[in-house]
Amino acid sequence: MARPQPSAYGAALRWLARREYCVAEIRGKLAEKGFDSEDIGDAVRKLVQQGYLSEQRFAEAFLRTRLARGETPWMAVQKARWRGADESALAAAADEASAGFDADTACRAMLARRDPSRQRFRDPKRWQREARFLRQKGFDSATILRALKRGNGEDEE
Repeated sequence: MARPQPSAYGAALRWLARREYCVAEIRGKLAEKGFDSEDIGDAVRKLVQQGYLSEQRFAEAFLRTRLARGETPWMAVQKARWRGADESALAAAADEASAGFDADTACRAMLARRDPSRQRFRDPKRWQREARFLRQKGFDSATILRALKRGNGEDEE
């Protein structure tokens, strides 16, 4: 006996049970699964009305996760924008995330995890690789340089 075809609402609800999504992501995933635009619109409206789909919760959860991975608030916001997050929800979550963020401390902590034995002082290629990695996380050049020099007698403290 064949299983009944799931509804757009049911599919989206299963995805939301695992993690937060923004409206644009849910719409995209439902479209990929072949649901028509009317079913997608109805499902999204129902999910928002019932409180299962929230742009604010998505923005907060996304930024919290990205900051925990060592990204700067600026980079996390950019990645949320690429996913289609609502600008007003993102702005509120970004203000909150930026309030307690210290770039120097976060950059040094990330570098300490990646290069605990300070190989960067002995290998110029390692120095460059660490600098590129930190740049991809969204740190500015001055912060990266301060973090990389730390521990080689060039501390600024």
